[in-house]
Amino acid sequence: MGGILASQKKEDEHGEELQHVDTGDSLKVKQLLDESVHKAVIKKFDEDHYIDNMKIILMIIACLFAMTAQFYPMPFPKSRPLLGVCCSGYFIFSGILQLVVKFIERDAIIVTKANDKHSAIRVTSSFPRFQSDYQIKIQFEQPDGFSLEENHCVGKFFDADGFYYESGFITTIDDLIERFIAKKSD
Repeated sequence: MGGILASQKKEDEHGEELQHVDTGDSLKVKQLLDESVHKAVIKKFDEDHYIDNMKIILMIIACLFAMTAQFYPMPFPKSRPLLGVCCSGYFIFSGILQLVVKFIERDAIIVTKANDKHSAIRVTSSFPRFQSDYQIKIQFEQPDGFSLEENHCVGKFFDADGFYYESGFITTIDDLIERFIAKKSD
């Protein structure tokens, strides 16, 4: 068994251990690529945590309603109005959370803060099941802002055994970010 595990480890030319993933698992492949995009973007921009913090606050409020309904020390027949309020509150705040995810977050990998040099940007990705192209889109946070979109075949960044060449992918994303910044300046 030790021989099997030893054969599953592989290093790139920089001596870094490559990550192994089942390339048939498109969700895992997309997650791995999204994490690499996040790493590349935060090297150049500061991340804006406003949406994440808003989602956490909404879920905490929903959970407080649920905990009150479950653990409030009142016998059942008397607690019906309280249970109705708590269930309604949980439903409302969970619904608001889903609306935030669907209409505000919109599949964003990362949203950055605006600074002196750049406006805030949003980076999104798409990787449909049973497809080989990973689509990445960088755009300014304004509704009619400039955007740059590229498709990359994931086969360029995974070998036949499923080892992920992260440094090559991050270099590709760095180049995309540089072109986005250069085109924005034009």
